[in-house]
Amino acid sequence: MVRAAVSSVFLIAILNTSFSNLGHLPATILRPVGIMQLLPWRFYDQLLTPRGMTILKWTMVLSLSLSAIGYLTPLTTKTSALLVLSYQGLLRSLGHFNHDEMLGVYYLTILAFSPCGDGFSFDSLPGRRPKKPEFAYGFPVLLMWLLMAWVYFSSALIKLRVAGLSYFNADNLPALAIRHSLDNLHDTQFRLAFGLPAVRQFLPFAVGLVLLWELLFPLAVFWKRVRWYFLGIGVVFHLSTLFLMNIFFPYQLAMYLVFVDWPRFTAWLAQTRLLRRASSWWRHFHSVPEEFPDIKIEGLAKEGVLLWDGDCGFCAATLRMLKRLVRKPFSETPYQSVQDKLPAEVLRWAGRQAYWVDSEGRVRGGSAAFVELLANSGRPFVAALLGSALFRPVLWLSYRLVATNRGLLGKLIHRKRA
Repeated sequence: MVRAAVSSVFLIAILNTSFSNLGHLPATILRPVGIMQLLPWRFYDQLLTPRGMTILKWTMVLSLSLSAIGYLTPLTTKTSALLVLSYQGLLRSLGHFNHDEMLGVYYLTILAFSPCGDGFSFDSLPGRRPKKPEFAYGFPVLLMWLLMAWVYFSSALIKLRVAGLSYFNADNLPALAIRHSLDNLHDTQFRLAFGLPAVRQFLPFAVGLVLLWELLFPLAVFWKRVRWYFLGIGVVFHLSTLFLMNIFFPYQLAMYLVFVDWPRFTAWLAQTRLLRRASSWWRHFHSVPEEFPDIKIEGLAKEGVLLWDGDCGFCAATLRMLKRLVRKPFSETPYQSVQDKLPAEVLRWAGRQAYWVDSEGRVRGGSAAFVELLANSGRPFVAALLGSALFRPVLWLSYRLVATNRGLLGKLIHRKRA
């Protein structure tokens, strides 16, 4: 859920940004930062053009979209982190310095090296979630919490280090806010800062409370009872800086999403009247297991056999088509003819998916059975392709949709023949 939230925040921002305008700037004004200095100027001459920036934008959109839905997650989370980091480096090379997005960039980097595709992702649809300890999933989230706490805590320390006690001067905040309200370097032009001198005697207390909130923000990580108070104050603080100083940190606010208890939230959402039916449908749709590692059926076939629903006309038509596609004949039989040999767990789902039982008695159902059938029928390359990380989730979803609607599909085939 955190992966989906963070990727979606950057995706929305990228979609709402005009990259072609950025491409009209001359490459000669660039002052590359960090490792970007290692890239040749020929690269920047091609990149900093309307065409180059448009390609960069839509590459980022594609990568962030796939990362948000959790498709090819080990790859797309890394490419998203690299592309966003490169884009941020390009902006900094143009002299635009702003630390709002950086917390989100750190989050993308953490997600790129965490198992964030094991759940709530397109990759996890086939149900083959790796068995990792809870620490593997909890530590990245804890690390993101600590990063946010450090951002606020270090901000307070820097203020005290640079300004000292003069930071609490009654004229400090009004002067700073008015200066930001007079320039043209901000997205907003609010003028509320001009009212601050009238209440200057109260401002040292307000500044002190904000500083205390920043220093104590780490409590939000370790003390659950006060967490939402700190986050609520953060929302008020960032909205105040928007209206008083024309400085807004939308990414910083959006990153508060990492503190949401997503399992509890989704469980509550599934019980609401609006989504209760959809949640029930999804549980029914997703509940069919395809792997049965603890089950073996002995004596059913020497070279493997396909078990299918003999009462399903669409299944029979599909079987005939499969026999024309494969290179090597395979054994098949309706599951009804051998149901006395099938374990209860296998028989339970026999009406909702086909099974492949190999020569050693191992059972695979649904899309996994389809892959095994192709591998044992002279189509190993196609089987390997469909069983890869690229196509496996798509195959699972396609199979489940077809299996769920096979009655309707069977009627359509019958009408077409008639």
